[in-house]
Amino acid sequence: MIRDALLFIIGLLNDFINPVMGSTDDQVVPGNIALLDAFNDSSTQNVNNKIVASIVNIQQEGTLRNLPNTRTITGEDGLPKGIRQSPEIYLNVYVLFAANNTNYDNALFYISKVIGFFQQEHVFTPATHPGLNPNIEKLILDLYSMSFEELNQLWSIMGGKYTPSVMYKMRMLAIQEAEESDAGIIRSLGTTPNSL
Repeated sequence: MIRDALLFIIGLLNDFINPVMGSTDDQVVPGNIALLDAFNDSSTQNVNNKIVASIVNIQQEGTLRNLPNTRTITGEDGLPKGIRQSPEIYLNVYVLFAANNTNYDNALFYISKVIGFFQQEHVFTPATHPGLNPNIEKLILDLYSMSFEELNQLWSIMGGKYTPSVMYKMRMLAIQEAEESDAGIIRSLGTTPNSL
């Protein structure tokens, strides 16, 4: 699901940026920006003069942690039916868009275009974007501003030199691999009289 969401966003960015650059080649590519300096050979990754989209953190959304294991749905016969299933895990995926460009002006232009794209549209659903995996209910991308200390730590961990970049928090990505099973439902509540 994470891969599907990232590739979907990259596809939309390419549809937005490629015509502006007058290019038929994709300008935004998935890749690990941390590996560029490590191997000094980016030819295998094909990320020269591109915007590289790297996932730098994945965290569970804390506000949606306590969902119930059972729920009631309407069955095919129109009657209530109990379902037992481990609740899905909602994730926040932090995506770094880094302009790996030797021309600094172009790098700034690329990053401005990424920000401009998400400024005009930052919520994606299968209803509004049929190309989105139908198992993804909603994606929300919010600009994530890092402090200088966080920025320094991030680029230090990745072992690279800073390039113009911007980070977005991709929210509401649900992971559900658990099987459904039947569960009974409570049809009535009653009490039994105390016999003294």
